[in-house]
Amino acid sequence: KYSHTINPKTGLPVMGVKSVTIIAPNAEIADAMATPVTIMGVRAGIGLVNQVEHLACIMIDDNNKVFTSKNINLK
Repeated sequence: KYSHTINPKTGLPVMGVKSVTIIAPNAEIADAMATPVTIMGVRAGIGLVNQVEHLACIMIDDNNKVFTSKNINLK
C-alpha cells in the first residue's frame, strides 16, 4: 500500500507513517498541520507538535506502533 501524501523531497509516497491525528483548536489548523507532520515522520513530527501550544498528535507507524505528543495520555 502507498500513502496519498507525497514527500516533496523525493516525489514518492510517504513511508513509515500509517496514520496521523492532529488535535487542534479548530479544523483548519488540524488540517494544515497533518500533512507536514506526516511528511516529517514520527520523531520530527512529534517534536514539532510538542513545540506548538494547544496542539496534540497521535501517530501510528507502519509497524502499528502508537506515538503521542507530550500532552496526550492514552492509558
